[in-house]
Amino acid sequence: MDLKDKVAVVTGGSSGMGQAISISLAKEGCKVIFTYNSNEKGAAETLKEIGKDGLKFKVDLHKEEEMAALFGFIKDKHGKLDILVNNAGINRPRGLFEPNDWKEIFQVDLFSIVYITGKAVELMGTKGKILNITSVYGEGKACFKGIAPYGAAKAALNHYTQMLAKNLAPGILVNAVAPGYVQTPLWGKKTDKEFEDSGKEQLIERMIMPEEIAEMVIAVIKSDAMTGEIVLVDGGISLKTV
Repeated sequence: MDLKDKVAVVTGGSSGMGQAISISLAKEGCKVIFTYNSNEKGAAETLKEIGKDGLKFKVDLHKEEEMAALFGFIKDKHGKLDILVNNAGINRPRGLFEPNDWKEIFQVDLFSIVYITGKAVELMGTKGKILNITSVYGEGKACFKGIAPYGAAKAALNHYTQMLAKNLAPGILVNAVAPGYVQTPLWGKKTDKEFEDSGKEQLIERMIMPEEIAEMVIAVIKSDAMTGEIVLVDGGISLKTV
């Protein structure tokens, strides 16, 4: 896919990977609409970087009416959608047996994606690209005991990615990128030393940067030969056993 003048939506574009992906798509010539919720400062920074063809749209992923409004806006302004990047997500320690913890994570990390993807496909029609950001923790035994709902939601998103690919081919191609440890605000207020220590857990012995995930996202979206793939960009952490 040639990305010039394509209309792209990126969820969670005010910081981290979403910000890097939004900027990278804009550099490829896309007209980027990115969502954010509370991070007004970060949204302004992203908008400044993506330039005059960029737009920000405030969306609470707990509210279907706000998600629907996003796609009503895109339809009115552009009349179509070419690319969707489902990036927004939350992750913090949650209990094994607390239903409300699971509901919160699954609402943002899975259920909102199901709703948004349905609206996106309506605008795409018969041709487009969908890219989901999952996680190394959605892959088999690469789990972390403190974030069970997050890993389960990402595992479900991996499966949803592949089911979408089966159902929407050949016109709409659907893939996912599954990062390892990426240096983003999702980690909370870590010091440089703490990031350095966390990065050493990966075989590359450093944190992955958001821009490196964005590079892979662009490569996958450009490819017309891939669908249903879960591309690991995990710094080798899934290979570590002892």
